[in-house]
Amino acid sequence: MWMRRRDFLAGAGAALMAGPARSGATTTTTTVGGPAFGSYWRCVLHAGARQEAVAQLATRLIADLDAELSPWREDSALARLNRAGAGAWRPVGAATRACLSEAEAVRSLTEGGFDARVGPLVARHGFGRIEGAIAREGRFELRAGAVRKSHAALTFDPCGLAKGHALDLLAAGISALGIADALVEIGGEIATLGQHPSPRAWRVAIERPGAAGGAALRVVQPGGLALATSAHAPQGLRGRLETSHVIDPRQGRPAGQGLVQVSVLAQTGL
Repeated sequence: MWMRRRDFLAGAGAALMAGPARSGATTTTTTVGGPAFGSYWRCVLHAGARQEAVAQLATRLIADLDAELSPWREDSALARLNRAGAGAWRPVGAATRACLSEAEAVRSLTEGGFDARVGPLVARHGFGRIEGAIAREGRFELRAGAVRKSHAALTFDPCGLAKGHALDLLAAGISALGIADALVEIGGEIATLGQHPSPRAWRVAIERPGAAGGAALRVVQPGGLALATSAHAPQGLRGRLETSHVIDPRQGRPAGQGLVQVSVLAQTGL
């Protein structure tokens, strides 16, 4: 899918702000994109940049990560890991190790507030695919190229991590192609390289929750940071909510509904 637009909605609550052209400056941009993880990816480039190379890079990267980390595919490496018994080392890819290592670290840091082991609980509320019991005990052990489970019921749900990691990998790959200026997005998570061709800093608008026509709540300049937004609306939920795709692991149920949207700027998408 190829697009040639200066403005576009950027997934879960963000929009690219084109801004005025500078006299004598070339401001033409091209947007290249396609499907990714049940959503989409997009990259905004200078019109003369290596669009075909970016498309090939993204297509290959997304296919590889989908085969490795998709909880919706029975043949994915993740599904095989979740079905595996305890005690044996199983080979896994670098993305699985990176996401699993981060998940375990954040689980400890938040004292269980973030827990990627509760995929079966997420599925029971209609927002996931991972089946089975929820193992509160046990641990994942990591070594170069492999993972071992201490308890057969342990499962890993990477959905709070994998898209951000994919964004980091895609942005790094685009930079490695020699492209200095780009805005990269996967399903509403955004990273920027360099500056807009106008030239100026990249600007991204956070969509006002529930507003018609994509009205902006706030405009930010991500600079060297990654921007991620989580919201109820992209999950098909509107108005006063009785449930949520955000699960509180410590309570074993959907989290409280005081917030309908949260945006975060961080060093990496992961």
